[in-house]
Amino acid sequence: MALVHGVRVDATHVEKTFHDKWHERNGLVTLAGLTSEKIERDWWYALVRDVFGNLGEFESFDNFFQELYDLFARAECWRLFEDTVPVLQELQKKRYRLGIISNWDHRLFSIVEQLGLSPYFEQVTASSAVGTAKPGIQIFESALKSMKIAPHESFHVGDSLEDDFHGATRAGIKAVLLDRHGKAYNHAARIETLRELPALLS
Repeated sequence: MALVHGVRVDATHVEKTFHDKWHERNGLVTLAGLTSEKIERDWWYALVRDVFGNLGEFESFDNFFQELYDLFARAECWRLFEDTVPVLQELQKKRYRLGIISNWDHRLFSIVEQLGLSPYFEQVTASSAVGTAKPGIQIFESALKSMKIAPHESFHVGDSLEDDFHGATRAGIKAVLLDRHGKAYNHAARIETLRELPALLS
């Protein structure tokens, strides 16, 4: 997309720079508490400017950013792991109530809908919408409150050791780490695929 706007970039360099700038901002944690979609857009604009700003002279950076921002609100930019839908279907048949807790902005709701996931989830909690982010316990409490369930009645699955496993545990929720890359965290209960989850819950 950058090339269309007059700038040739190296994908590996862009990816590394993005991760560096993302971590400098502590991800979307710094956006928690800001519920305005304009503020969210401005936050992303600053991040993208930091990533691409020194890579060349864009014909119109504003146009480039808008196309990029809109693109990541569409399902075509995201993919589901092959185990996702089959496991969601199995859990739904077993009458588990499911929800999403994510450090993300308002685009999350549309993305979930476009990916065909809405029928499986009773509640979607986005950090920027509720004003708090993982690993803080408040976002977990907000999700539990919206579903009217207690921490001890809940189970959290996520792929971040700090945000998901430790965050949920501190909120009093039993948790398991989804460790698809086999990092083998010795102190955390973990699974390597979602297919292990139904048996674990049983």
